[in-house]
Amino acid sequence: MEKDLSLFLVNSIGAVLMVKVVKSAVKCYKKKTKKTVGGKRKVYEYNQYLVPLKRSDNFQCSEDVLVVPRSEIEDLALANKTTVTDFFDNVGYGKTSIAAYERELAELEWKHNELSRSYKELVTKHSKTNKRIRIYEEKIKTLEDENNTIKSEYQGLKNNYKGLKLKYELETQKKKATEEENAQKDDIWSSLKNRLGSKKDGEGD
Repeated sequence: MEKDLSLFLVNSIGAVLMVKVVKSAVKCYKKKTKKTVGGKRKVYEYNQYLVPLKRSDNFQCSEDVLVVPRSEIEDLALANKTTVTDFFDNVGYGKTSIAAYERELAELEWKHNELSRSYKELVTKHSKTNKRIRIYEEKIKTLEDENNTIKSEYQGLKNNYKGLKLKYELETQKKKATEEENAQKDDIWSSLKNRLGSKKDGEGD
């Protein structure tokens, strides 16, 4: 946890005053505004300055503060018999701050490594899943091809069966017709024989 930073000042009557110091940076933003001047619409651009503060700085809303440039802090530090090095060590530029940055950097590096490891695991799982999907797709295509082949063979057998059945029915009908024709011939021949036989018997009498 970062400690509160303070600067000791001596007022005009010799009393020692402790002034809270917060380190920040002035941020500049470009803003544009439109104004009508002399009947003409003009665009004006200006800088807007912002000094961001952290919640841990414990400032109240609408509280008045003083912003002092770093260059002038040196004069304040020297005026109060504090070396510039010691002062900036206190406000976060010294060994304590460096150690904190190193700890933060190590933590970020660990998080980065963990995220990289998780990412690689997800990529590996994704690759394996895609491989399984490709295998299943190939199996499905093979089964579809085999199914189409079986359907084609079945259709061929079905057509052959219909052809053989039709041929059998035609042969059966043809055979039946031949048999009926032969039967009729036999009946005629038998009738003729009977008639001839009857005439011979009459002549003998």
